Amino acid sequence: VKGGEQMQSADRIEFLVHTYADRITRIGYTWFGNVHDAQDVCQTVLLRLMTHDCPDDSPEAERAWVLRVTINVCKDIKRSAWFRRTVGLDEGAALTVELPEPGDDTVLRAVQSLPLKYRKVIYLHYYEGYAVGEISKLLGLPPNLVSTHLTRAKRKLRKQLGGEPNEQTISG
Repeated sequence: VKGGEQMQSADRIEFLVHTYADRITRIGYTWFGNVHDAQDVCQTVLLRLMTHDCPDDSPEAERAWVLRVTINVCKDIKRSAWFRRTVGLDEGAALTVELPEPGDDTVLRAVQSLPLKYRKVIYLHYYEGYAVGEISKLLGLPPNLVSTHLTRAKRKLRKQLGGEPNEQTISG
C-alpha cells in the first residue's frame, strides 16, 4: 500500500479491503447507481491497488490516490464499448436491490437522481469531506467549475427535498 511498507500478500489484501472497500463501493454506486456495477468497480480498484504502490507515504495522499484510481476506473468503465452496449433491466422485471445505506433514503435517492457531474462533487464534498480545491485536483476540473457544480447540485437538492433557500437542508 505505502511505498516503503513490505506487507505480506494476504495482509496487504486484508488491509486494502478493510480500509477502502466500502469507500470504493460507495463511489462506484455514486457513478453507476446500482450495487452490482459498484461491486465490479470495487473489485477492479482493489486489484489495481494490490499491484501498484501509492507514490506517497502519507495517509492523506494514499486516500486521495485511492479515490483517484477509483474515479479513473469509473471513467474507464463508462467509456468502454461493453458498458455503452449494455441495457439495464426494466424496473418491473429487475430484482429489488437494497441501497448501501439502510433507513430513510430520501436524501440518497435525491442525490442519485442528480446528473453524474453533480453527484460526483456532492459525494466527494459531503461524504468524503474534500474541499473544492481538492475535488478540483481529483476530478481534473477547474475549481470554479467544481464550485458551480456544487452550487447547482445543492439548488437541485433543495428543490427536490422541499427546502427553503435560506434553510440549511444541505450545509455548505
